[in-house]
Amino acid sequence: MRIAPDYSPTCAPDSFGEVGIAPDSGGLAPLGIGTAVDFFCAAKAAEGASPRTVVWYQMILGRAVRRFGRPRPVDAIPAAELRTWLLELRTSLAPESIAGYVRGLKAFGNWCVAEELAGAPGFRALRRPHVPHRLIAPFSDAELRGLLALADERERALVLLLLDTGLRLSELTSLRVGDVRADGTLHVMGKGAKERIVPIGTTARRALGRYLGTRARAAVADPLFAGRQGALSPRGTQQAIARLGRRAGTGTRCSPHTFRHTFARGYLVNGGDVFSLQQILGHATLDMVRRYVTLSEADLVARHRTASPADRLMGSRG
Repeated sequence: MRIAPDYSPTCAPDSFGEVGIAPDSGGLAPLGIGTAVDFFCAAKAAEGASPRTVVWYQMILGRAVRRFGRPRPVDAIPAAELRTWLLELRTSLAPESIAGYVRGLKAFGNWCVAEELAGAPGFRALRRPHVPHRLIAPFSDAELRGLLALADERERALVLLLLDTGLRLSELTSLRVGDVRADGTLHVMGKGAKERIVPIGTTARRALGRYLGTRARAAVADPLFAGRQGALSPRGTQQAIARLGRRAGTGTRCSPHTFRHTFARGYLVNGGDVFSLQQILGHATLDMVRRYVTLSEADLVARHRTASPADRLMGSRG
């Protein structure tokens, strides 16, 4: 970014934070990481990124600012130093979290270049680390029946809606009563402010109806799931489901994300296809869908029993 010879700033030099006119260069002083991060997060909010995404960037990049110091120029932070910091974080963070840090740091570096604020070579040189593929065990049918047997009306509606739609936690807790449509579908606001329509089965719709019947005057703008002080929060939802899991003694981790995996597996096992599953889950590509869908050993055996080429050729059964 060059300054025209007749350029005259209308603001005092120190009003730019770390960005000012360098007295001996005639140009802009190197941009400090603190100011760059402030600009980046403001830009993401202005572009329409969800508040949760902006907070995520603020968390990751805020830690980088505290580590390297606000005034330190973005271009003066080499990749080797960033990698050293990431290695230190490995002692307290999971591989998936470290991969998220790398993704956020690279996005920040690429944005600095696109805005012609800095070259950010250290940030752009980072490579996404290998993340071990961990299988998330879905609920068994017996566990699901055990949960439903002990659930109250709100818990039952939560369990059945998650099981029947695979909604993300943030999507579930942002639902309003009016988002349950008369045609048996949900209007969902997904990641990146992308709207989609998600079908709901008869069993889940009836459970929602019974739960809403326990609430006085639930208006269309009211939260679909209520807590003691307004909408049931994401944390409150997690706690409610975890408490139900403890009461039922489920061996599988009882969380909204486990329900998302259980829905994906059950949808395919019961005859659904990956393309409609991708649309229901709200993913732009099939890559993430593949991560959610892992058939159990019993599912594979059953599938092979019905589709075995050799058995079909020779007419063997069972």
